Amino acid sequence: MNKNQKPPFKQNAIALSFTLGVHAIAIVGLLFLGLSKPPEQPKKLTTVLVKPEDLPPPLAKEVEQPTVAENQAEEVLSPIVDETLPQNLPAAPPPPTAQQLAAQKQKAEQAQQAKLAEEKRKAEEAAKVKQAVEQQRLEEAQKQQAEAKRQAEAKARAEAEQKRKAEQNAKAEADAKARQKATEEAKRKAEA
Repeated sequence: MNKNQKPPFKQNAIALSFTLGVHAIAIVGLLFLGLSKPPEQPKKLTTVLVKPEDLPPPLAKEVEQPTVAENQAEEVLSPIVDETLPQNLPAAPPPPTAQQLAAQKQKAEQAQQAKLAEEKRKAEEAAKVKQAVEQQRLEEAQKQQAEAKRQAEAKARAEAEQKRKAEQNAKAEADAKARQKATEEAKRKAEA
Protein backbone atom coordinates (compact mmCIF):
# COMPACT_ATOMS: atom_id res chain seq x y z
CA MET A 1 0.00 0.00 0.00
CA ASN A 2 1.12 3.40 -0.90
CA LYS A 3 0.53 6.11 1.66
CA ASN A 4 0.55 9.61 0.24
CA GLN A 5 -0.36 11.42 3.43
CA LYS A 6 1.36 14.60 4.42
CA PRO A 7 2.53 14.77 7.97
CA PRO A 8 -0.35 15.96 10.19
CA PHE A 9 1.72 18.55 12.02
CA LYS A 10 1.92 20.82 8.94
CA GLN A 11 -1.87 21.02 8.71
CA ASN A 12 -2.10 21.61 12.44
CA ALA A 13 0.46 24.40 12.18
CA ILE A 14 -1.55 26.15 9.43
CA ALA A 15 -4.80 25.78 11.37
CA LEU A 16 -3.20 27.07 14.57
CA SER A 17 -1.60 30.06 12.83
CA PHE A 18 -4.93 30.96 11.15
CA THR A 19 -6.82 30.67 14.45
CA LEU A 20 -4.24 32.73 16.33
CA GLY A 21 -4.26 35.39 13.58
CA VAL A 22 -8.05 35.70 13.65
CA HIS A 23 -8.08 35.92 17.44
CA ALA A 24 -5.29 38.52 17.45
CA ILE A 25 -7.22 40.68 14.96
CA ALA A 26 -10.43 40.31 17.00
CA ILE A 27 -8.68 41.24 20.26
CA VAL A 28 -7.00 44.28 18.68
CA GLY A 29 -10.34 45.38 17.21
CA LEU A 30 -12.13 44.98 20.54
CA LEU A 31 -9.37 46.89 22.36
CA PHE A 32 -9.60 49.68 19.79
CA LEU A 33 -13.37 49.88 20.21
CA GLY A 34 -13.16 49.65 23.99
CA LEU A 35 -10.47 52.30 24.41
CA SER A 36 -11.81 54.82 21.89
CA LYS A 37 -14.15 57.62 22.95
CA PRO A 38 -17.85 56.89 22.54
CA PRO A 39 -19.51 58.78 19.70
CA GLU A 40 -21.07 62.10 20.65
CA GLN A 41 -24.81 62.36 20.83
CA PRO A 42 -26.24 64.21 17.85
CA LYS A 43 -27.30 67.72 18.68
CA LYS A 44 -31.02 68.27 18.77
CA LEU A 45 -32.43 70.47 16.07
CA THR A 46 -34.96 73.01 17.16
CA THR A 47 -37.46 74.44 14.75
CA VAL A 48 -38.81 77.92 15.15
CA LEU A 49 -42.01 79.09 13.55
CA VAL A 50 -41.50 82.49 11.96
CA LYS A 51 -44.49 84.66 11.24
CA PRO A 52 -44.42 86.90 8.17
CA GLU A 53 -44.89 89.91 10.46
CA ASP A 54 -41.64 89.05 12.26
CA LEU A 55 -39.55 89.17 9.08
CA PRO A 56 -37.91 92.50 8.23
CA PRO A 57 -39.16 94.13 5.01
CA PRO A 58 -36.95 93.33 2.01
CA LEU A 59 -34.52 96.07 1.14
CA ALA A 60 -34.18 96.71 -2.57
CA LYS A 61 -30.62 97.67 -3.40
CA GLU A 62 -29.95 98.77 -6.89
CA VAL A 63 -26.52 98.04 -8.20
CA GLU A 64 -26.71 100.22 -11.29
CA GLN A 65 -27.70 103.84 -11.48
CA PRO A 66 -31.14 104.12 -13.03
CA THR A 67 -31.51 106.11 -16.17
CA VAL A 68 -33.86 109.01 -16.58
CA ALA A 69 -36.26 106.98 -18.71
CA GLU A 70 -36.54 104.26 -16.08
CA ASN A 71 -37.21 106.87 -13.38
CA GLN A 72 -39.99 108.35 -15.44
CA ALA A 73 -41.49 104.91 -16.11
CA GLU A 74 -41.48 104.08 -12.39
CA GLU A 75 -43.21 107.35 -11.62
CA VAL A 76 -45.86 106.67 -14.21
CA LEU A 77 -46.42 103.04 -13.14
CA SER A 78 -46.28 103.51 -9.38
CA PRO A 79 -49.64 103.10 -7.72
CA ILE A 80 -51.21 105.86 -5.75
CA VAL A 81 -50.73 105.16 -2.06
CA ASP A 82 -52.77 106.84 0.61
CA GLU A 83 -50.19 108.17 3.08
CA THR A 84 -52.74 108.67 5.83
CA LEU A 85 -53.13 104.91 6.52
CA PRO A 86 -50.30 103.39 8.55
CA GLN A 87 -48.64 100.35 6.99
CA ASN A 88 -48.59 97.17 9.06
CA LEU A 89 -48.14 98.87 12.40
CA PRO A 90 -48.08 96.33 15.21
CA ALA A 91 -51.30 96.55 17.11
CA ALA A 92 -50.63 97.63 20.68
CA PRO A 93 -52.81 95.80 23.13
CA PRO A 94 -55.53 98.05 24.45
CA PRO A 95 -55.16 99.08 28.06
CA PRO A 96 -57.03 96.75 30.38
CA THR A 97 -60.50 97.90 31.25
CA ALA A 98 -61.94 98.11 34.73
CA GLN A 99 -63.86 94.90 34.12
CA GLN A 100 -60.67 93.06 33.12
CA LEU A 101 -58.87 94.44 36.16
CA ALA A 102 -61.71 93.28 38.39
CA ALA A 103 -61.62 89.83 36.77
CA GLN A 104 -57.86 89.60 37.32
CA LYS A 105 -58.26 90.69 40.93
CA GLN A 106 -61.01 88.12 41.45
CA LYS A 107 -58.82 85.39 39.93
CA ALA A 108 -55.97 86.36 42.25
CA GLU A 109 -58.30 86.24 45.25
CA GLN A 110 -59.64 82.85 44.19
CA ALA A 111 -56.09 81.55 43.79
CA GLN A 112 -55.22 82.88 47.25
CA GLN A 113 -58.33 81.28 48.76
CA ALA A 114 -57.56 77.99 47.03
CA LYS A 115 -54.01 78.13 48.38
CA LEU A 116 -55.27 78.82 51.91
CA ALA A 117 -57.83 76.01 51.63
CA GLU A 118 -55.10 73.63 50.46
CA GLU A 119 -52.85 74.62 53.38
CA LYS A 120 -55.76 74.16 55.80
CA ARG A 121 -56.55 70.73 54.33
CA LYS A 122 -52.89 69.70 54.64
CA ALA A 123 -52.81 70.89 58.26
CA GLU A 124 -55.98 68.92 59.03
CA GLU A 125 -54.50 65.80 57.40
CA ALA A 126 -51.31 66.23 59.44
CA ALA A 127 -53.38 66.60 62.63
CA LYS A 128 -55.39 63.47 61.75
CA VAL A 129 -52.20 61.51 61.10
CA LYS A 130 -50.71 62.76 64.38
CA GLN A 131 -53.89 61.83 66.26
CA ALA A 132 -53.95 58.39 64.63
CA VAL A 133 -50.31 57.80 65.62
CA GLU A 134 -51.06 58.92 69.20
CA GLN A 135 -54.14 56.66 69.33
CA GLN A 136 -52.13 53.73 68.02
CA ARG A 137 -49.41 54.39 70.60
CA LEU A 138 -52.01 54.47 73.40
CA GLU A 139 -53.60 51.24 72.17
CA GLU A 140 -50.17 49.62 72.04
CA ALA A 141 -49.45 50.75 75.61
CA GLN A 142 -52.83 49.38 76.77
CA LYS A 143 -52.13 46.09 75.03
CA GLN A 144 -48.75 45.87 76.72
CA GLN A 145 -50.30 46.64 80.13
CA ALA A 146 -53.02 44.03 79.59
CA GLU A 147 -50.39 41.48 78.52
CA ALA A 148 -48.27 42.25 81.58
CA LYS A 149 -51.34 41.92 83.84
CA ARG A 150 -52.31 38.63 82.19
CA GLN A 151 -48.78 37.29 82.59
CA ALA A 152 -48.72 38.36 86.27
CA GLU A 153 -52.06 36.62 86.90
CA ALA A 154 -50.86 33.50 85.11
CA LYS A 155 -47.66 33.53 87.17
CA ALA A 156 -49.65 33.96 90.42
CA ARG A 157 -51.98 31.08 89.41
CA ALA A 158 -48.99 28.89 88.58
CA GLU A 159 -47.35 29.69 91.92
CA ALA A 160 -50.60 28.99 93.79
CA GLU A 161 -50.96 25.69 91.91
CA GLN A 162 -47.38 24.73 92.77
CA LYS A 163 -47.97 25.62 96.42
CA ARG A 164 -51.19 23.56 96.51
CA LYS A 165 -49.43 20.60 94.86
CA ALA A 166 -46.54 20.90 97.31
CA GLU A 167 -49.01 20.90 100.23
CA GLN A 168 -50.83 17.89 98.78
CA ASN A 169 -47.52 16.07 98.29
CA ALA A 170 -46.44 16.89 101.85
CA LYS A 171 -49.82 15.72 103.18
CA ALA A 172 -49.65 12.54 101.08
CA GLU A 173 -46.13 11.84 102.32
CA ALA A 174 -47.20 12.44 105.91
CA ASP A 175 -50.17 10.09 105.41
CA ALA A 176 -47.90 7.49 103.79
CA LYS A 177 -45.39 7.73 106.64
CA ALA A 178 -48.17 7.49 109.19
CA ARG A 179 -49.57 4.37 107.45
CA GLN A 180 -46.13 2.84 107.20
CA LYS A 181 -45.50 3.57 110.86
CA ALA A 182 -48.87 2.10 111.77
CA THR A 183 -48.14 -1.06 109.75
CA GLU A 184 -44.71 -1.39 111.34
CA GLU A 185 -46.29 -0.98 114.80
CA ALA A 186 -48.86 -3.59 113.93
CA LYS A 187 -46.12 -5.99 112.74
CA ARG A 188 -44.11 -5.48 115.92
CA LYS A 189 -47.12 -6.06 118.08
CA ALA A 190 -47.96 -9.13 116.06
CA GLU A 191 -44.45 -10.49 116.47
CA ALA A 192 -44.35 -9.80 120.13
